[in-house]
Formats: sequence, structure tokens, C-alpha cells
Amino acid sequence: MTRINWSQFKQFKQDRPNPAGLDNFQLLLEFIRSIDNFLGPDEMYAILAEDDLSRQMMEKRGIGDAAGVEEHLYRLMRR
Repeated sequence: MTRINWSQFKQFKQDRPNPAGLDNFQLLLEFIRSIDNFLGPDEMYAILAEDDLSRQMMEKRGIGDAAGVEEHLYRLMRR
């Protein structure tokens, strides 16, 4: 399973313009999607749930399953 590389995420944030004002969790979703475009919400949730920091980010937003991740991805695509 893919693990989140926080050093790469930090570099991703520095290299990516953020005119839409995405928060760190939204940027994290974009980062994970950029690693592998074929990941669905189930796989993304599994990656996020395996990491303590990203799990805290999900808890803060009330995300407890893949459907919650899918909802956030939908919001990102609507921007």
C-alpha cells in the first residue's frame, strides 16, 4: 500500500500554485491523486487511515469512511 511521504507533500505544496485557497487536507487529496490517478475513494481512504496525521485531518472534518473522501473529492473537482 502507498504511504504518505510528508517531505514530498511539503515539496508538492511549495511547487503547486494554490489560487483556489485549498486547505491542507484538500491539497493532501490532490497530492495523493497526483501519485496515482487510478486510485478510487476506497484506496485513498485506506492510505489516509494508515497515517496518524491524515487520520486526524479526516476526524476534524467528520470523515469516517470512503464516502466522506469521495464527497471531498467531488468538492475539489467542482472548483
